Amino acid sequence: MARKKMPIGEKKTHITTVRMNEFEYEMVCGRAKDAGLSISNYIRHQAVFGKVENHFQIVADFPQLEVITRELSRIGNNLNQLTQYFHMGGLISASMQELLRDCINDVMDMRKEVMKLGGDYRGYSKTHRK
Repeated sequence: MARKKMPIGEKKTHITTVRMNEFEYEMVCGRAKDAGLSISNYIRHQAVFGKVENHFQIVADFPQLEVITRELSRIGNNLNQLTQYFHMGGLISASMQELLRDCINDVMDMRKEVMKLGGDYRGYSKTHRK
């Protein structure tokens, strides 16, 4: 199968050679790989636009953190069921209502602390495991 022809404006017509020692070449290769670019695209981007920004996403995987999160979820589920019971006409007293509100606030505070321990969480944790 034939290779596609590049549009005229995108075709590279000038060749520039850069000589590097082994250390410099390894540095450029590593940084290009981290940026997700080929070596020539990385060097071209550096020359034209300046610094290439590398973004790393660090995912913490602590089994204990997962257990704590699961337990907090279960507690929150129980509190939600109690709240739903009271909203549907279940017998409620002022002291029970206050206690329920305090418990919900405590669970939310614990959740915030767990989030601080685990860092910024995005997505489904099992997709980040290896």
